[in-house]
Amino acid sequence: MRPGMRFDFWRHWSVRARLLCVTVIPLAYMFCTFVWYAYHSRLSEVREEMAERGPLVAKVLAESSEFSLVSRRYDDLRLTINGLLQSDASIDRIEVLDAQRHELVQASTRAPGRPDARYYEAPILKRLMFVTMLAADGKPYLKDKPAGSSSVAVETMGYVRVTMSPSALLVKQTRRFYVELLVASMGLLVCALLAWQLSQGLNESLQASMHKLRVADAEKRRLIRKVNTAVEDERKSIALEIHDELNATLIAARLEAQRIVDVSPAGEVRERAQSIITLALGLYNSGRTLVRRLRPEVLDMLGLDGAVEEMVRHHDRAGCRITFQAEGDFTRLENGIGISAYRIMQEALSNIAKHARATQATVALSLDAQGLRMEIADNGIGFDAALVSPGIGIVGMRERVAAFDGRIEVATAIGAGTRIVIFLPFM
Repeated sequence: MRPGMRFDFWRHWSVRARLLCVTVIPLAYMFCTFVWYAYHSRLSEVREEMAERGPLVAKVLAESSEFSLVSRRYDDLRLTINGLLQSDASIDRIEVLDAQRHELVQASTRAPGRPDARYYEAPILKRLMFVTMLAADGKPYLKDKPAGSSSVAVETMGYVRVTMSPSALLVKQTRRFYVELLVASMGLLVCALLAWQLSQGLNESLQASMHKLRVADAEKRRLIRKVNTAVEDERKSIALEIHDELNATLIAARLEAQRIVDVSPAGEVRERAQSIITLALGLYNSGRTLVRRLRPEVLDMLGLDGAVEEMVRHHDRAGCRITFQAEGDFTRLENGIGISAYRIMQEALSNIAKHARATQATVALSLDAQGLRMEIADNGIGFDAALVSPGIGIVGMRERVAAFDGRIEVATAIGAGTRIVIFLPFM
């Protein structure tokens, strides 16, 4: 794959496929963004719930374990812990430690999944309350109260360590996530169906518009061919009128003047008659030139290749040498294509002579079973196609090519000459 073709793979897509991509790709992006946000939002809720429930369970269990720890009733404490594990599936493990963090009671669940790497710890506190009593003499009597202490003392007897398991919370959040995913998928499906219907309607509308444009373009090409044919027929008619009437009259006038010269003695009459002969000859030559411009007789006599070769010989001069090459049997070429090709070549060589400032040029004709191919190239000054608007000659060439549903390519650059390639298919 060439580097320039990497990002234009979509050029062969249909209009409907492009419309679907323009509509569905933003929807798919929004759907993926929503799913990603919902997934991470559920994970964040799991983490927040564990961070909230873990310290609370540890604190409540630590407060309720004080009596069991003081009285060393570890079986009762174990029963309490097991009941808590059975009632709350989000707890993976509970440990009761003494003040030196030695394990006293431990219980865990058999729930699937990996437990959380963190644990939450709360101290088990023993509170000592000092009661003030009156002695027999009526004076306050304090027992076991340290000097300078308050009436309540707090002592850490141990710790409760709780390890949470995200499995149960994840199951609950997963259900919610699946519900959200289902709703989002249904929304995406509805939007995709609407996009399908919209693209189908737009595609039908565009196809109808394109059909109308194609019909209009075909009508335009037929009209151009008809106009060109009418113009060529009118030129032929005018050329015949000039050739048959005007030139014949000029020949008759020249012969009459020559007769006067022959029968008149030397003098003013003879000189006037000689002037009439000169004027008639000039008018006759002008008429012949005008006839060739209106209707190239050489095209009828020599065919397109011979007519173009004659045209090249006429434009070939010392300042710009032109080489000509023809390939194919031009006798089977349709008259309308031949006339248009001749006019196109006439305009192209005229542009080289007027504007190109070229020293060399090449003209090539090729005829095969598909159609006629013409190529005109020169080494002139060229022009910038992006800055210079096409002239009337180029526009006329394009119109003639379009009339036969052909192709024209103009390759040029400043200082790099100009190359024109034209293909006229057989209708």
